[in-house]
Amino acid sequence: MPILRVNVPGVRQFMKDKGWSERELALHMDLAYSYVNRILGEKRQPGAKFVAGALSLGMRIEDTFIIEDTPAKSQ
Repeated sequence: MPILRVNVPGVRQFMKDKGWSERELALHMDLAYSYVNRILGEKRQPGAKFVAGALSLGMRIEDTFIIEDTPAKSQ
């Protein structure tokens, strides 16, 4: 089953280009700072709200997300 991961360097470059901190990014995405912080710290996978928020800000999907295949569980 594929897993959606955030391309953290890509998001950080977007933030740098805008002059935004993590808190400002969270504010513009209408998300809790703690949620955004956990995603950018790779402690949590992005959910639909993060994906929608990123795309609504004009982040390019190919620069922002990575889709990884996970090996099938053996039975």
